[in-house]
Amino acid sequence: MKNALLFTLFFSSFFNAQTYYKKISDKDINTQRQTVAKNFIQDFLKKCEVKNYTKFEHYNIVKKFEMFLDEKLENICNKNDEEVGKIELLSFDSAHINKYSINRDPYELFIFNAKTEKNPDLKFLSVWIHQDKNYIRGMVITKEKPFNPNKRD
Repeated sequence: MKNALLFTLFFSSFFNAQTYYKKISDKDINTQRQTVAKNFIQDFLKKCEVKNYTKFEHYNIVKKFEMFLDEKLENICNKNDEEVGKIELLSFDSAHINKYSINRDPYELFIFNAKTEKNPDLKFLSVWIHQDKNYIRGMVITKEKPFNPNKRD
């Protein structure tokens, strides 16, 4: 009985974690935000490649993320270079909206396929963008699609 309860609790939390986001149908994807996400990733990768750790120009970036980048960009680039190697942006995968942000400050998650030189397990580059003025909220490279905000591998 105890095992059944643990099993139920585990799977209910797993399914709940998968419900933070709702997939946006291909016809409803905002191509402007998709392009902003792709361009931001490309600019990020280029900055790391040429060791340019200056502020990102031509993007609306959430202040907290901007301050994080100002402080940590060089460290992130160096760590990625050391542990992951060259990162290649491949094709667009999917877009999702955070269901809990819809009535407050909606933001979308744009997921792209990626390939890394040293760690083939890392397969996705993702960017969060607010619908209001396309503010970039964050970016991550992961093994799995980052639907659960508490689990980022």
